[in-house]
Amino acid sequence: MDTRGTLYDGTTAYPHAVRVGLLSDDRIVVTTDSGHSQSVPLDQLTRSGEGGSTIRLGRSDVPGWRLLLEPPIAPDLLAGLPGSGRFGGWIDRVGLAKAAVGFAVIAAAVLAVGYSAPHWIAPHVPLSWERNLGDAIVGDFGELRCRNPEGQRALNELAERVEPGVTKPGERQIRFAALDVNIFNAAALPGGHIIVFKQAIAETRDPDELAGIIAHEIAHVRRRHVTEALVRELGIGALVRLFAGGIGANAQQIMALRYTRANEAEADADAIQALRRAGIDPRATARLFARLGNDERRGVALDVEWLESHPASRDRAARFAAAYRPAAKTAPALTQQQGDELFNVCWKGPRKVRRAPAPR
Repeated sequence: MDTRGTLYDGTTAYPHAVRVGLLSDDRIVVTTDSGHSQSVPLDQLTRSGEGGSTIRLGRSDVPGWRLLLEPPIAPDLLAGLPGSGRFGGWIDRVGLAKAAVGFAVIAAAVLAVGYSAPHWIAPHVPLSWERNLGDAIVGDFGELRCRNPEGQRALNELAERVEPGVTKPGERQIRFAALDVNIFNAAALPGGHIIVFKQAIAETRDPDELAGIIAHEIAHVRRRHVTEALVRELGIGALVRLFAGGIGANAQQIMALRYTRANEAEADADAIQALRRAGIDPRATARLFARLGNDERRGVALDVEWLESHPASRDRAARFAAAYRPAAKTAPALTQQQGDELFNVCWKGPRKVRRAPAPR
């Protein structure tokens, strides 16, 4: 039996009353009441959402062509029509299960690219962009910057002990600054800058402990982890705008950058090697990590932002402690006088304070 329906031919908006039948195993025939007929291959038919009992068909090769079939529909015709479109064209063609697997593969690929792309992009960001950004950030700290010349010299001497030549002018120069802010933190900034907050200087028990922090931040600079974090967290477009725009409102955002676990592992490994080359006992850094980690676990109230961006843990303490070689020759990172000058880098009071020698 024929099935009655309504045809919109895609050329005019006029509805045509039609009869529809299955012409063969792969075609239907659509005949108007005036006797005009057309055959349509079944593989060109598409099926959209149902409207009550009405079946709505379209043609993939003729935009605007619509055929609405009303019940009763001949069983042989109904069996030959495409299935209902529950989710969308290609999903219905391949099936929901296969589509879900495809989406999962695509999502995994996107995540993998998104995770690894900053690592490959960072080395290609011009150093001149980074330097301009870093210079502007450091300048924006204004009066917070500690400007005691003896203390600044001692900070530079500590950095030189960790990596000889690191503060000398040139392509690989890193500039160090102390900030008069009472939080325990140190951070690498774009363009070869490292800042150390007063509390990190005053509350490390000796310069050897601080040397481990300095070595860790130098590693972040050398491996361009700062730029990598900027690309990962801001995106390359926002990064370009940041390089070209104002700094003040963005300094805090940059200070809050987080590195990946791989970045931190690399920086720790590089720091251990730097301490070993410098002849500085890595157990001092291990003691620092252990002490900060113990305080954190006991719930001691600390303004230790370094714990947030560089999680102190027993594993990291153990790693630095294990790097100690009894046969290796070590010496204090700074002399007692240099340590005193560094301790007073942010000094503004009536007299300077002498740092008590650390027990060894």
